[in-house]
Amino acid sequence: MATSTNRRHRIAIGGILFEGNSLSPVRTTLAAFRSKYLKADGEIARDLANSGTEMAGALSVLEACDCEIVPLIATHGGAGGKVTAECWRELKDMLVGRLRGRWPVDGIYLALHGAMICEGTDDAEGDLLEEIRGFAGDVPIAVSCDLHGNITPKMIRHADILIGYQLYPHDDGPETGQRATGLLIRTIEGAIRPTMSLCKAPALYQSQRQRTKGDTPMARFYRVARAREAAGRALALSYFPVQPWLDVPELGFAAVAVTDGDPAAADDLARTMAAEGWTHRDEFRVGLTAPADAIRSGLALPGHPVILVDAADCVGGGASGDSAIVLAQLMRHAPEASAAVLIVDPETVAQAAAAGAGATISVGLGNKLDPAYGTPLRCSAKVLRLFDGNFRYGGGVMRGDTASMGPSAVLQIGAATVLVASLSSYEYGDEQFAAGGIRARDCKFVVVKNPMNYQQAYEGAAGFFLLDTPGPTTPNLPSIAIPRAGRPLYPFDDGFTPRYPVFRGRRA
Repeated sequence: MATSTNRRHRIAIGGILFEGNSLSPVRTTLAAFRSKYLKADGEIARDLANSGTEMAGALSVLEACDCEIVPLIATHGGAGGKVTAECWRELKDMLVGRLRGRWPVDGIYLALHGAMICEGTDDAEGDLLEEIRGFAGDVPIAVSCDLHGNITPKMIRHADILIGYQLYPHDDGPETGQRATGLLIRTIEGAIRPTMSLCKAPALYQSQRQRTKGDTPMARFYRVARAREAAGRALALSYFPVQPWLDVPELGFAAVAVTDGDPAAADDLARTMAAEGWTHRDEFRVGLTAPADAIRSGLALPGHPVILVDAADCVGGGASGDSAIVLAQLMRHAPEASAAVLIVDPETVAQAAAAGAGATISVGLGNKLDPAYGTPLRCSAKVLRLFDGNFRYGGGVMRGDTASMGPSAVLQIGAATVLVASLSSYEYGDEQFAAGGIRARDCKFVVVKNPMNYQQAYEGAAGFFLLDTPGPTTPNLPSIAIPRAGRPLYPFDDGFTPRYPVFRGRRA
């Protein structure tokens, strides 16, 4: 696609994604990004074009429009405690340095998360966009964010277009990249004049009712937003229920509307969606069950598997994945029941590797990386097998990508089959268990450590129990301490009437 001077559009693309968690004491370094993916220059098109990432969708649109693609870096560090200042400086220098060195460009597309926190900054994405805007001038910038991003006024001020995933589970990475770059191209060509508004409601929600399929409040938001887009009221209308375990200012449910040259309409759409988020706040509540009670109830259910949801140890939300609390409860209350459990514990993996397959070892398993929430489980374990920990995602924004748990061991501990990994990895389905040769669905119990993906990964299971366990991603939101987030804030407070301040983007 040519400009009025018969020149191809020159579009820079890049991304830095990371989901921060203020309740995790673990600091995140560049190794976490390299262990997921860290692509630079030509590696982006070579390795991500057929993936489930936003980059795949962006590349497809830019190629279809015959744009000149200017690749920067694309990386995902997963989730965890704050990114170190050194790591953030390196990542930012990689991206911004390449952009400066390949200037000028006609447009910029960035895939960000929106909930990245670093040593020294609560708003890494806003800081990044501010720095780029400082030399980009009026060059349009399109940004896509995770549905759980904490969208800030600074991000809105320095981007021209900001949209979020439409789906949870996050199955629309490529489609999100397509939508963002499509709007970017139309902006460059003068077909649209995007105006953008952000409105926030002072509320945090549990993840279990955020699925965008079925009878959930989030499914309703999805239908309403798509209808308003289809009716021509918005170029894009996004909802961000936010990652709740952030001790940062400006926290809360966010709505972002992008309209074509109509800032007043963007204000109204964003404010209306934020108010709807507040109105339906109680519909997100779900009950928790003590592990012992869940196990006893699960034993009484016919069939298998029974899914025990240890959402408080969710790697995808920033936990370490090293809790052995539920395994200890299974050994106590259901010692004869088969179970599949995943625990991150590099020390135990090394011990198993030294002993070799077939050996029986005495271990102190789990609760070492983040010992604030429990103590290691002392037990005897038989080493069934050792493997490299590599696996391939079958779904989500990383579908098709190869990931690694690092050197891993499969242990038999009583009736439970335990996959012990050296590195944390996001749970989408049962890919990790399958890589370890564990047929999780054949077990009576499966312990999952994600807040919502289990609902589709184990659809048709004999039963589901959301557990009340300690951890940095606890679904027991009133129990967490985030004093900097500002009050009043639901569910810590209720019975107040919220204000709905609107923040306009730079083109409004």
